[in-house]
Order: sequence, then C-alpha cells, then structure tokens
Amino acid sequence: MALTDPTMLTEPVAAATIRAEAILESLRQRPDAYLVAVAGIPGSGKTTLCDVLKSRRPDAVVLPMDGYHLPRCQLDAEGMRRRGAQYTFDAASCRADLERLKQTRSGLFPTFDHAEKDPKPDTIRVTPSVPLIIVEGIYVLMRDWQLERLFDLRVFLDCDLDIATERLTLRHLACGISHSEAEARHRALTNDRINSLEILADGCRERADLVLPG
Repeated sequence: MALTDPTMLTEPVAAATIRAEAILESLRQRPDAYLVAVAGIPGSGKTTLCDVLKSRRPDAVVLPMDGYHLPRCQLDAEGMRRRGAQYTFDAASCRADLERLKQTRSGLFPTFDHAEKDPKPDTIRVTPSVPLIIVEGIYVLMRDWQLERLFDLRVFLDCDLDIATERLTLRHLACGISHSEAEARHRALTNDRINSLEILADGCRERADLVLPG
C-alpha cells in the first residue's frame, strides 16, 4: 500500500461510523454504563472513532489518555525518543483521577496541546450531569495501569500492525514530528511498533468486552 494512497486517511473515518454503531448498540444493552474504555495499538483509529461517537452522543465527554503524557521537562533524551512508551505517561495520576470520577462523577482532566507538545492540565470539566464518559488511549486496558475494573464497557480496536505503521508514518509527517517519510517510518517502527507489541502481549485485546476491527 502506497504511503500516498488517499484511502489511508478516508477509510478509517468511513469505517468508524460502523464501529461507533456497534459500541452504541452495546451501550443500549447497558443503560447504566458510565465509563467506557476505547483502547488499541497506536494508529488503530481510536481518536477517529471517538470523534464519531461524540457526534452521535453529544452528551458524552471524551477523556484522552494523552493528557497524562509526562511533560518534556521531566524526560531525558531517551524518554523523548521513546515518548509514547508506558513510562513516559503518568499512570498513577490517570488512575487516581478516574477512580475519583467513578465515585463523584465530576472533576477536571488534562488534554494534550499538540502545538506546545505537552499536556495541558484542567482543560476538560466533567459535571454530574454528564451521562457517559469515553476514555481513549493505548494503555487504558494495560494490566499495570489497573484501570480495567473501573470501566463498564471495554472496547479494543484490533488493527493490522502494517496498516497502523502506514497511518502513523502519515501522522508523524503531518504533525511535524518527523521531517521526512524515512524518518517518520523509522519512528513508527522503532517506537510505536514496540509499544504495540507490548499492548498485544499484555492481553489488552483479550480483556475487552468488545473487539472491533481497527
């Protein structure tokens, strides 16, 4: 598949509508569900899917795990090279915030500022009136993160590793993370793919209630 193939960008958006409907159908069967996890390897289409879910359920709030990136000032050179690996996130803060949310149904949550390339605290406000929270991220079903028990529905996007690599190569170029196709592909293979293999080896897919193609 060529890197410039336009379907690399359009297919995930079109397919996300079908996947969103599968999740919404599961939620209709679980009317009391509050916290939903959307997990998957890097490049599996989680953000696109959550955008579609938000358009179909405007009363929901999406909480991206990317807000729990450690800021660049806390990372050494190796941490910056491997940014996106488990140890470059603040898993403890994520867990504490979601545990509090489960109890109180309210709170302030961070996002990731792509212009600044750092997390931005207290950006998303959740009030008790919000009926549904969608937590999106590659590690939200990892065993060490200890979040699985908090979710009422666990979704995993099962994506071919090579397709994910092509999407990530495009993304790294588009976001300016990499300055050439070769550099972008190298990052996808030597960083994102390693993270993907860890996620799959950890059993995140098997712990999901609903597995959808990514």
